[in-house]
Amino acid sequence: MTEIYFARQPIYNRDFQVEGYELFYRQTAGADSAQFLDAEIATSQIVLNTVTEVGLEQVVGPHKAFINVARDFVVGGYLEMFASPQLMFEVTGNIVVDEPLVEALRKLRQQGHRFVLDDYTDNDAYQALLEIADCVKIDMLTTPEQEVRRLVPLLRQRGVALMAECIETQAVQELCQSLKFDFFQGYHFSQPKMLKFGGVVPANQLVVLQLVAKLHQPEIDLKAIEALIRQDVSLSYKLLRYINSAYFNLARRIDSIQRAIVLLGTKNVRVWATLISLANLDQHRSDLITVALERAKMCELLAEAMRIPQKESGYTVGLLSVLDAITQAPMELVLKSLPLEEEINDALLQHKGPLGRILACTLAYERCDWSALDMLDLEPNQINDAYMTALAEAYRASCELLKS
Repeated sequence: MTEIYFARQPIYNRDFQVEGYELFYRQTAGADSAQFLDAEIATSQIVLNTVTEVGLEQVVGPHKAFINVARDFVVGGYLEMFASPQLMFEVTGNIVVDEPLVEALRKLRQQGHRFVLDDYTDNDAYQALLEIADCVKIDMLTTPEQEVRRLVPLLRQRGVALMAECIETQAVQELCQSLKFDFFQGYHFSQPKMLKFGGVVPANQLVVLQLVAKLHQPEIDLKAIEALIRQDVSLSYKLLRYINSAYFNLARRIDSIQRAIVLLGTKNVRVWATLISLANLDQHRSDLITVALERAKMCELLAEAMRIPQKESGYTVGLLSVLDAITQAPMELVLKSLPLEEEINDALLQHKGPLGRILACTLAYERCDWSALDMLDLEPNQINDAYMTALAEAYRASCELLKS
């Protein structure tokens, strides 16, 4: 589990209500500035973390998010997927303005992106960008008052909103109010405040978890599973090792991924690929793979004993019940990244529905928590037999799985 840090400074409207927040990248909780030289890294980290990892709602609520954007991020087309009325991208004063940049900004503007010209100075480069700007920022710390008074009416004629930044005194605030600026920002109102968001699933873990989710889609067939496994050289190699292990004791050696998948069958190859993937997330916790197998088999046997139709889903719920322990992130956060069926999500998160009752029974039996044990309208010996069978099968299977 990783933690994400932002510094956030409010931006106010004329009524001094919060209009939005400018977001600044921070590497650590104690950093008071961005500790790197690459503006591209700052842009990508802020945009990706805000929009895809943490979520705009958590960072800025219903307000706007103002984010500095680097040239390569614009020209390279990386902003195209991030169009939202809440996002205001700030084009900084030191950006290299040329035809590729202007064309990219025009295209993004047509797609609904919104731009702010930061640290505005009245030069040819910035004048060329006024056509794509929704708002212009004037730095009140570095721009002389006479120049501010000259710029305001000129920019008003261009139809852009005006924001005064770096307001540090009451006198400067009153000047900006007299000039009828639309927005206000600066230390006079508030310094940037550090925000920390924990429990974000790291990118490499996310790829594995998304593979797991695809494997457990209800309608997936053997060809689709084969395609997924072929994308990962390590998985392909381990599958052939597994199918040719002493566990199966086959008369002939299997050298084909397709043949191995056919022999294993849809359910078994799903289980194998899921467990190998999860084992790769945390190679120091092989015990969790055995636990996953135990829970999966017990849930499956209990579903069968209860005669509910979701027998295979019972296996899936048990198998995935270790996701939080393996990723070291809250289950709710992990499941947000996975397009699993709602029934499985409810069972894993809240122990709701028949599958949730079965999982709760399995967990209580595993922990010897007899006060919490739901007998599921079964006889005690049925639950005990399911547990003992699951233990035996899990130990045998995990030995071969973790060797492959």
